[in-house]
Amino acid sequence: MNKHDLIEAGLTRRQTLLAMLGAAGLSACGGGGDVAGVGQGGTGAFSIGPITGLGSIIVNGIRYDDSAPGVSILSDDSTFRREDLRLGMVVAVQGSPAVNGQSTATRIVLGGELVGPIASKATNSFVVLGQTVNVTNSTFYDPSITGGLAGLTVGQAVEVHGIADPATNSLTATYVERKSSPSEYRLQGVVTAHDAAAKAFSIAALDMSYATTPTDRVRATPLVGALVRVRLGTSAVGGVYPVNRIRKPEDSFSGFSGEVEFKGTITAFTSTSSFSVNDLPVNASGASFPEGTGAIVAGAFVEVKGSLVNGVVVATRVKPEDDGTAGGTGIEFELHGTVSAAAVSGSGGSFTLTSSGGVAVAVSWTSGIEFRNGTAVNLVNGRRVEVKGSLSGGSSVTATRISFED
Repeated sequence: MNKHDLIEAGLTRRQTLLAMLGAAGLSACGGGGDVAGVGQGGTGAFSIGPITGLGSIIVNGIRYDDSAPGVSILSDDSTFRREDLRLGMVVAVQGSPAVNGQSTATRIVLGGELVGPIASKATNSFVVLGQTVNVTNSTFYDPSITGGLAGLTVGQAVEVHGIADPATNSLTATYVERKSSPSEYRLQGVVTAHDAAAKAFSIAALDMSYATTPTDRVRATPLVGALVRVRLGTSAVGGVYPVNRIRKPEDSFSGFSGEVEFKGTITAFTSTSSFSVNDLPVNASGASFPEGTGAIVAGAFVEVKGSLVNGVVVATRVKPEDDGTAGGTGIEFELHGTVSAAAVSGSGGSFTLTSSGGVAVAVSWTSGIEFRNGTAVNLVNGRRVEVKGSLSGGSSVTATRISFED
């Protein structure tokens, strides 16, 4: 693994990125309490969460080398390239056993969960297909969107990654990008009405029909109360969208295995022995509950330890957590790459940092910044640097430290 490809996040338990995960059944995870999304041992390393590094992707503190020719990068039935990955996209990653926080990825599944047109906007949110998308200071926007939420307009189609709350038909976004004339819409949610005879169902106020959907594309029956992932045609007929495919969210994990420790919200609850954490099924029939089972209820934020087997976590320990606040602003990114378009403005400056994977991130800095192994005069085109900083303006990083690497 080339260390110059790495872009990682420094996280703490109180930095609420832990709750900003979960679209497509991807939930916040914890390894040892302070690093989210890490499973080490068993058949390898397994992480689920937003991408915090590109080139060699960083997912919740584990650095996965995604450059191997054999690595598969998928979203539902579509194949992607490593250069299609972006900061903030939610993914599940399987890799070799992690050594010193590093692994070689073998399989990556994207969790882009909501695709559709913006129906309305508010101060810190917008609505897509009846789902409220909440944005925070940690929501990363594709650089083509200028000004973050202000750069989006009603009627535009978007793809959103983030943490879903099916009970409230809402999503806290970690990544947003425009979609130019999508061939279909995508949605995940809890079925609120179902007419088996008419093969029609609803998710909140959105009405859908699977009367003409091919049988092999109906991979889950949309019963009331079921959580389903749906692909839709883009044109409603009489206010009803035709369904292209229905399936269970947990199908995303059918090819994964390994030991996991993860955190997230209980989004479906049958009993303390059977529930889902941000759509990932948990079998806790053999688990210990060191703090009892009283707080293990729908909507609770919990930590689960166990093994992922055929898309189900066989839990060995479950306990409630107290740091599950959705949203958050405390993410610190660490970027490694080559400087271009370097410019000085007053007592600060800006440049573009590009990883060897070809992904560019805009960076700015001011006079209060810390430099290591050099000074501002060394910040010229072609230099390789490490940048630590926070998200600014939705798609750029304001540096707090710049270190020269060569």
